[in-house]
Amino acid sequence: MSHDVKKPISLEAYEKLALAFSEKAPSKAENAYIEQPAMRQAVGNVRGLKIFEAGCGPGILAEYLVHEGAKVVGFDVSPKMIELAKKRVPENATFFVADMALRLPIDQDGQFDMVVASLSIDYIENWSVPLSEFYRVLKPKGKFIFTIQHPIGSWNWYKPASAFGVQYVEASWKGFTEEPVTMPDYYRSFSEVINPLITAGFKILKVEDLKPIDALRTLDPYKFGKYSKLATFMCVIVEKE
Repeated sequence: MSHDVKKPISLEAYEKLALAFSEKAPSKAENAYIEQPAMRQAVGNVRGLKIFEAGCGPGILAEYLVHEGAKVVGFDVSPKMIELAKKRVPENATFFVADMALRLPIDQDGQFDMVVASLSIDYIENWSVPLSEFYRVLKPKGKFIFTIQHPIGSWNWYKPASAFGVQYVEASWKGFTEEPVTMPDYYRSFSEVINPLITAGFKILKVEDLKPIDALRTLDPYKFGKYSKLATFMCVIVEKE
């Protein structure tokens, strides 16, 4: 790798976290009771669809999509995550290692019905490359559906120097491994979420502030109360015009 190519900010952290994340994310409050249900609802009926997943992690969403009748092609920056995804979803899915900040190794344009990204595009500073690539590989009227940290929740969590623009931030993740893992990320303001989508040519269909599903109320009343008041994630649905 040449010195002028930036190393993906989350690679080291996710290599450390891969196994623990794979085991715990399917039941962790923030993932299993806020983000995952929102993504499942947003994608709707996927039977017969060809879906491209950006930042697939250990294949948690891909497993659901394949179970619901889709064919999935997914990539992640972490080789360990890709190993886990291949084990979790051995059929009707193809996985490879790639960096979302760079052009994708997909030759055929317009071949996917849907692109999904579950809490993964946050880690990319400049969205212009991934968004133009997702637009390129989508069929006309194909949807790009993604979740990110909500600007308000992100602002509250990271306390960046400024509420404007895109800011490099870090947090200590304590919920997955015995030793905390420092996770780099980017805080981005609302306009930095919406305007790059418009610039890339997408039509915005829906923006949703995510709340926990009711099942979390009995499981973890504290987190249910907290995340019912403070928006932690956002789901965005856009369409290729």
